[in-house]
Amino acid sequence: MNCFYRAKSDVDLLVVVPETLSEAERGHAARAFAQRSGHRPMLGDLEVSVLTVAQAANHHHPRPFEVHYSAAWTGEILADRVDYGAQHADPDLAAHITVVRQRGAVVSGPSPAEVFAEVPHDDYLAAITADLHEMLSGHSLLSAPYYGVLNACRVLATLKQGPGTVLSKEEGAVLARDSLPAAHLPLVEQALRCYRSARPVAAQERDTDGHDWDNDALLAFRDAVRAQL
Repeated sequence: MNCFYRAKSDVDLLVVVPETLSEAERGHAARAFAQRSGHRPMLGDLEVSVLTVAQAANHHHPRPFEVHYSAAWTGEILADRVDYGAQHADPDLAAHITVVRQRGAVVSGPSPAEVFAEVPHDDYLAAITADLHEMLSGHSLLSAPYYGVLNACRVLATLKQGPGTVLSKEEGAVLARDSLPAAHLPLVEQALRCYRSARPVAAQERDTDGHDWDNDALLAFRDAVRAQL
């Protein structure tokens, strides 16, 4: 998507394995991701889902998987508080698979369209709007303003463009300029500047880019997006 910004971005990976993993193999893989993450050369973390060939080739929503790793799980994994014998499913995989089928980069293996079953547009929308509704609840937007603003723009643009639309946050913000009231455009521009900035920030400043934000403007934007949804 040409929008990887080293000072901000995560790396999202989908891994496909031939067969179901044993409980021990799942635990080994999760710990390996968590340990490797501790030595990553950037602020953003890995987000990894491991699926079997069968899980990849058959659409279900939410879709089952073998192993998941993201920053939110590091502590639980390293403390051995994850049940690797349980069966898990993740609604967010509808979004990840849609993106990788249309715009993903192959590290190794066949093209994503050969490996992953197509995701119905309604399930893709369900995945991206669920994430957005969480961000628009209460005052959540105030704690992660540039991500929340850009994600809202991406969802609004996707809804407007219709089936087959797969956008980056950056592309969504550019398109949303045409559909948002003028009063919210300065906030969108601020979010884009923060997202694109190459200035290194500390981990505790990542969600705000180390900048002050106008909370009233953020809450007005939140309410406007809710109304459009």
